[in-house]
Amino acid sequence: MEQITNILIVCALLSITILAIVCVMFMLKAQTALQDLMKYVGNLAQTVQRIEADSQPVFTQLETTLQDTSTTMKSLQKQMTTVEGALDSIKQIADRVNDLEAKLQAKIEKPVMQAAGFVSGITNAIETFMSEFKK
Repeated sequence: MEQITNILIVCALLSITILAIVCVMFMLKAQTALQDLMKYVGNLAQTVQRIEADSQPVFTQLETTLQDTSTTMKSLQKQMTTVEGALDSIKQIADRVNDLEAKLQAKIEKPVMQAAGFVSGITNAIETFMSEFKK
């Protein structure tokens, strides 16, 4: 029985040794995987820092461009307001000119037409007189 116990103890020790070797191999693989992961994370961090550094001037320029665009739009709105005011004034002047033209035409047209008729009558009378005088 003692032999069986010794054999079982040897088998147990061999199993523990094999288990320890397997655990050491697993730990070595885990260490390699963690080192690879740390390299990847380091590269990723460097890439993020490079992107951040490279994009900073772009964002600064974008901010400046947006401020300039905002200023330009405000100026454009002011100018459009001024142009609208000028167009309203021009429209009012055009309306007044049209009203004046209509009033002048109403007041002057009748006397001018009468004068033209009078001149036409005198011209016809002179032509008739001259044609009779030449005969």
